[in-house]
Parts: sequence; C-alpha cells; structure tokens
Amino acid sequence: MVYVVLGITMILIAGFREVGIVPDTEAYEAMFYAKSNSFSTKITEPTFTFLSETLHSWDFGITALFLIYAIISIPLRLTAIWKLSSIPLFTLTVYISHYYQLHDVVQMRCAVASALFLLALYYRLQQQKLYSLLCIVVGFFFHFSAIVGLLIFVINNKPLKNWQIAVLYSIIPIGIVFSILGFDIAQFIPSEIGGTKLELYREMKEKGIEGDLEGIPFYRDPAILSSICLFYGCLFFNRLLSEKNHYLPIFLKIMGIAFICKFTLANLSSVVASRLFEYFDIVSIFLWTSAIYAFRPIEMGKTVIYLASTLIFLSGSLFYILVKS
Repeated sequence: MVYVVLGITMILIAGFREVGIVPDTEAYEAMFYAKSNSFSTKITEPTFTFLSETLHSWDFGITALFLIYAIISIPLRLTAIWKLSSIPLFTLTVYISHYYQLHDVVQMRCAVASALFLLALYYRLQQQKLYSLLCIVVGFFFHFSAIVGLLIFVINNKPLKNWQIAVLYSIIPIGIVFSILGFDIAQFIPSEIGGTKLELYREMKEKGIEGDLEGIPFYRDPAILSSICLFYGCLFFNRLLSEKNHYLPIFLKIMGIAFICKFTLANLSSVVASRLFEYFDIVSIFLWTSAIYAFRPIEMGKTVIYLASTLIFLSGSLFYILVKS
C-alpha cells in the first residue's frame, strides 16, 4: 500500500508541476505549442507529436501532457523496480532521490524510455527476448536515444571473469584520457545512422548553446562522482554482492556502458553524452540497494545508503541552483 501511495503521489507531483519551476518545462511548452511543420516538431519523437496534436484538438493545455507522461512512465518504473529489486521500497527511495526528479519531473520523454529499458532488461534476464525487444522499440518512439538499449542483447548476466573485472576497472580512467585528448567515437558513426538529430547536436556543441547543466566537468557533478564511487565499490565487493543480487553482473556491465557513453561522446555533444549516460546509469538504483550487503549489520548498510541518497538529493538541488545563478 505504501508503494502504491508513493506512486500515486509521484504521478501527481510530476503531472501538475508548473512550467518554469523545473528545467526543460519551458522547452516542452514551446514544443507543445509549435506548429506541426516547425523544425522542432520534425525532429521530435512521434509520440510527443501525436499526444500534443491530440490534446490540442481537445483544447487541453501543457499540464495534460505532463500528466499523461507521468501516468505512463511512473507505473512502468514501479513495475520494473518491483520485478528487479529484492527490496523494492528501498530501491524506490533511492530512485526518488535523483532519477525521479531528473526523468519523471524534468525529462519526461526520457522517463518513459528509461522505464521501458528497465522492463526490457527484466524480460532479457527472463529470456523473454521478444518482450524485451518490444520494450526497446516502444521506448524508441518516446525518445530516439532508446535504440541504444539494444546493447543488452550482446551482454549477459554470467558471473564476471577476472579479465572482465579488469576491463570494467579500466573504463573510467581510459575514458577520462579519451575525453582530455578530444576523442570522439561518433566520428565512426555514418551520418545516415545519426540523421538530422545527430547533426543538430553537433551544431549545438559548436555554437555553445547546450543546456545550462550540460558540459559541466564530471569532477564537479555530484551525481557522476557518486556513480563512480558506487561502481568501483560494487566491483570490489562483486563476489559478495552477487550472492545477494544475482543480477549484479549485468548491472555492472551496463554501468560500464554508461561510462563509455559519458566519456567518449562528450566531445560530440555533452547533451548526447549525458542523456545516454543517464539512460544506462538508471540501473545504479539497484546497485545502491545491493551495496547495503557490503556492511555488517545490514541495518548499518541501509542507514549509509539512505544518507548517501539524501546527500545526492541535496547536492543535486544545490548544484542546479548554483549553475542557474
């Protein structure tokens, strides 16, 4: 009952937020009222265009759009958390501390795509590949970046071998070197694949018109730093934690992919790098839950993770205020 009540409360908060009170709402409002032949509409996902035009025809405003996205994304997310976590309510509190605000309250198209990604991951782990593929495809129509979720079909949940652990340990330092050297992995992606949107991101990068929170160095971003600490901590205790969370190996592999995206795509576009990192890093909510088993007694672990979640929430809020000011 607590889980359901929290879900309903989350829907109401995300659905009835005012334009301007959080980032991206002004952009969504402009896109919502844009004409169908405008440039922004042409590069926007079809579900957003369909919902906007339908609501226009019924004389509904932007709040109705926010509410519809919340009604779609949050139940999907809660379902995925319930299926993937051994302590769903604990995982939900970790999710609320960061990704609820980032996705469901701010980046609502990403919210649906990432929720469907978690469901796709669950079905992948259950060997129900058709359902998993369907979730990724549907997510693509909510946010084009969701297509990268197909990478879950080339990794597995088998226990990590020593060489895999070594590779995962090396991803972040190598990625930092690539970032410093200006390496852009996207230069190997044919323009036909990226299409108009990839070119738009390149143009935004060149003109320096990316979002207020984009392009911030990772060492100044509390969310990135906490994910790095979590990643290395879970790698160090991976054998112990795998006994408590059998999905830990694939979660760590997905986190590795998240860091590859963050460090190798930043020279193409900070927006692309951040969006893809956040898309994959969503599995960190389950790693935070698993991390409690590294402590004795378990209650101490829960207390530590609750404190970490609170600090992430407060630092993230302060970080945004400082950047905006």
